[in-house]
Amino acid sequence: MGAQRDDQPEVVVHVGDGSARPHPVDPARPGTSAADPAPEFPFLLLTRAPDDRIQARYLDDGTYELEHTGGAAHRQLFTTDALLVRDIVWSWIQRDTWWSDTVAWTTVDPAIAELHALHTELSDMLDGMSLMDTVTDELDQALARADELLDNFDPDFDPSDDAP
Repeated sequence: MGAQRDDQPEVVVHVGDGSARPHPVDPARPGTSAADPAPEFPFLLLTRAPDDRIQARYLDDGTYELEHTGGAAHRQLFTTDALLVRDIVWSWIQRDTWWSDTVAWTTVDPAIAELHALHTELSDMLDGMSLMDTVTDELDQALARADELLDNFDPDFDPSDDAP
């Protein structure tokens, strides 16, 4: 009997390509579905399961932020060493324990993680509010123009009075 290929890849790769959501890419078949990261979204997210993932982000100051979530554990690491980032991610993919046993991770306090999630949610909401400001400004301008037109309106004017 031949080996069966599982249609669900063990590791799903997500890259920041500027879309609203990452695109999963099967590492065994990257083909045309693979997208290059855009400079404004420099991150790589690898997932095995919803509660087992590792993410690498390139920050504006030139450092890399790595985050690992495995079950209830949430760990973080900051480094400027791109080779270390590569080695950690590859070790995680290979299920080699080097990435967790050798590297000095910092445990993320659940309260801080909650604050970060709240900050992200509020930032998204405020982005929507700026759109509302634009709509409100347009509505104010339309109402001001209507007021100008109504200032010259004579309610007693009857166009039939001007007829010969």
